[in-house]
Amino acid sequence: MTGEVTLVGYPFQPTGMAEHARSTFRALQAVGVTPRLLDVADANRGLDPDLERDFAPHLVPSLGEGVNIFGVNGDEAARVIDKLGEAAFAKGYNIAYPAWELARYPAEWAKVLDRFDEIWAPSAFVQQALQGAVSRPVHRMPLAVELKLSSFLGRRYFGIPEDAFAAVFFFDFASFADRKNPWAVLEAFERLAARRPEADIHCVIKSRGGRDMDEQQAELEARLAALGPRAQALYGDMSDNEIKNLIRVGDVFVSLHRSEGFGRGMAEAMAMGRPAIATGYSGNLDFMPSGAGLLVDYELVPVAAGAYPHGEGQMWADASPEHASRLLEQLMDVPAAARAMGARGKAFIAEHYSLQSVGRRALERLNAIGRA
Repeated sequence: MTGEVTLVGYPFQPTGMAEHARSTFRALQAVGVTPRLLDVADANRGLDPDLERDFAPHLVPSLGEGVNIFGVNGDEAARVIDKLGEAAFAKGYNIAYPAWELARYPAEWAKVLDRFDEIWAPSAFVQQALQGAVSRPVHRMPLAVELKLSSFLGRRYFGIPEDAFAAVFFFDFASFADRKNPWAVLEAFERLAARRPEADIHCVIKSRGGRDMDEQQAELEARLAALGPRAQALYGDMSDNEIKNLIRVGDVFVSLHRSEGFGRGMAEAMAMGRPAIATGYSGNLDFMPSGAGLLVDYELVPVAAGAYPHGEGQMWADASPEHASRLLEQLMDVPAAARAMGARGKAFIAEHYSLQSVGRRALERLNAIGRA
């Protein structure tokens, strides 16, 4: 590969799509390609010193004429192209690399993606959704999951009891709480707490946004309060290092999502050797084969009106809190088996989702394009 690669996205934001861009940058860098980095966020970037150190030196003001990889979603792509300029866009070979979380991709967003030369999908689930909607070729390109901690933070830093069996989950209200489904995680934990009133267990729900969403926030806070010292809420933005340490200090990561395009929280837990319990549906199936994670039974149900963009007529998963609670109990009662599962998950992620593994796959595609 001889030409330049420009990665377009939001590398400094505390969001899933920002991590999407960061992991892609690091994967390419791991195989000898250091992309130019074009930040298209409207908001001022935060002051996370780790991210500034790693990414700020690579910032550029405009698109290149080689390969441009757009780590932006379909609803944002038109705005980003307009911001960067149609003429600049036309000079490069442009790859859209979006996330999406339902089985059918929105037709109006697909029209924008058809302006790109090809599309990358982070999972088989997203690939299938895109292939049914766009005319451009869609290649499955997994996201790298290899964590870099700048310092180690212990349980005391987060206020988590040192000896408790701690289950962790986080979500963003801005990413549609109904899809992330924190209430199912709480119900699973409530069922476990009711069955095992003397057990030393602890539930941590980390949320971003939502302080002005009174009804949903109030329900979450009331149910956490009812669990007393066995549960806690964490709010607001955390640094990249903090959020990864939060996963690390837990005993298990639980996600009873209705649908995920990729499922980074689960994958990062596995990368650190922590077992993951997750709905047996959507993007996380790529990296949770039998024995490497615990999949929760579910039923497909209609997406409720207003619960997700373009959800009309679509289906998503309703995970079983009872099954999830039994899986939590299983890990709690047999620590050796939990550690063994964590080790298997870590090995799977290291083999298939390391920076080198994902970077080689991306480089092969870039070489095949020929223009870069």
